[in-house]
Amino acid sequence: MIPTRSPAAARTLTVCVASVGGLLFGYGTGVIAGALPLVTAEYGLSSWSQGAAVSAALLGAALTAPSSGRLADRFGRLPVIGTAAGVYAVGSLASAAATGAASLLAGRFLVGLSLGATSFAVPLYISEIAPPARRGALVTLNQLMITIGLLLSYVVAYALEPAGAWRWMLGVGIVPALLLLAGTCLVHESPDWLRSRGHDARAALSAARLGLGPVDGPAPVTVRRGIGLRPACALAGRRWVALGLAIAVLVHLTGLNTAVYYAPTILASGGLTPAGGIVGSILVGLCNVMATVITVLFLDRWGRRPLMIGGLVVMAFTAVAIAAAELSGDRGAVAALLLCLFITAGAVGPAAVFWVYIAEIYPSQARGALMSLATAAHWAADFVVATTFLPLVQHLSLAGTFALYAGITGASALALARYMPETRGRPLVAAAQPASVRVAE
Repeated sequence: MIPTRSPAAARTLTVCVASVGGLLFGYGTGVIAGALPLVTAEYGLSSWSQGAAVSAALLGAALTAPSSGRLADRFGRLPVIGTAAGVYAVGSLASAAATGAASLLAGRFLVGLSLGATSFAVPLYISEIAPPARRGALVTLNQLMITIGLLLSYVVAYALEPAGAWRWMLGVGIVPALLLLAGTCLVHESPDWLRSRGHDARAALSAARLGLGPVDGPAPVTVRRGIGLRPACALAGRRWVALGLAIAVLVHLTGLNTAVYYAPTILASGGLTPAGGIVGSILVGLCNVMATVITVLFLDRWGRRPLMIGGLVVMAFTAVAIAAAELSGDRGAVAALLLCLFITAGAVGPAAVFWVYIAEIYPSQARGALMSLATAAHWAADFVVATTFLPLVQHLSLAGTFALYAGITGASALALARYMPETRGRPLVAAAQPASVRVAE
């Protein structure tokens, strides 16, 4: 572990290292967008096979997420993150060395196993080492790194597309994986986790080095031993479990990640060349990064609720505009601009707020189990949307598909306006949900 001169420097180093997991996440999910047209041309993939190539990683993530909470509670946040980074490196190499569609899917599935663990463990870890007043910004920094990873995957795809080098596109992911693996050896374990395992002296030392203040008293026995999913649900309450799961699922039912996974394909269908489609996706990625920077700066000032609901409303109207543009035959640059607006609204709203919110609404005893459950639902919904997008476009057209997304997104905004409370600035819940948490009037 590298010594640092101040708690602020230690916390900055720790958050930066953990956020490399976000870069890994972004590159791993986004790189398939640029590689997919080349893989399809080489192996002659059908629409369902293309969906499988995209969603193999998502399936792996959905399968890993349910167990990630137990593993993180038993072995610690950093060991889970480091192990996931190693698995990602292996999956990247396997994908790059694929000799056919089946072996490519196997490599992408390994990458997904890693993403399921990091997507849960990284925001959980950051939320536990962040001061309450800055938790939103610091956890959203992970989301910013995701968008940077997405943008990086598009840039790499653009550079390698003329040579048809999709193997290199997939193999480059080993670089951030190794950086994350090395970084986990340099930073401090979560004081919350150390305390939950009875390591009170180490917890106090870690908290002091990170500038988190004193750790008072031993952790309750229920925290030290951890609890299963059923007791965790009972402790948190059905309303909060249902709310976390609903938000986890609706993030993807809006169709948000279709702009991530299929941007070159969507834009190419509008008349752009494959290279032009990738350029359009780079523009989408830049908008995503800029929107997330705004979220990092203002999430703790504006709150979770306004950004979530406002983002969903803008996404719904933009999805309607995409459908209208498709029906009118107005494609190309217009489609690229509308996709930019669609993903910008998603980045400011549901994509960023989700990870912060589920870290804040659950009691500490139940946080690991319930965050992993929500993460599993999140990835499962992503798997369904990614697998069905191209078949839906075949049956409903692109206009019909985005009209469907618009309806789901609008209904979600109305539901959350009624049931979603604000959590900005609240300390992480130590026990059962406080009675003071209510939907803002």
